[in-house]
Amino acid sequence: MNAGQEDFFNFILERVQDGQQDAVKELLSGNFQKQADGTFTRDDMQHTQTELMKMIKPEAIEELKTAMAHFASQRQK
Repeated sequence: MNAGQEDFFNFILERVQDGQQDAVKELLSGNFQKQADGTFTRDDMQHTQTELMKMIKPEAIEELKTAMAHFASQRQK
C-alpha cells in the first residue's frame, strides 16, 4: 500500500459503520492489489463505490463521494 492508498484507507475506516471494518479492509486491500498489478478497472471502481456506500456511516456519504472522486482523478493522471 502506498502513502496515498494508506491515507485513503484510513480515511474510509474512520467513517465505516460499526461491524463493517473487516469487509472494508478486504475490499480496499483487493483493490490496492489490483492497482499494483495494473488490473484495476473502472468497473472495479464503480463496484467499490457501491459497496462502500452500503458500509459507510450515513453522515459521511457526501464526504466519501468527494474523496472517491478525488482519488479517481489522481489515478487517471
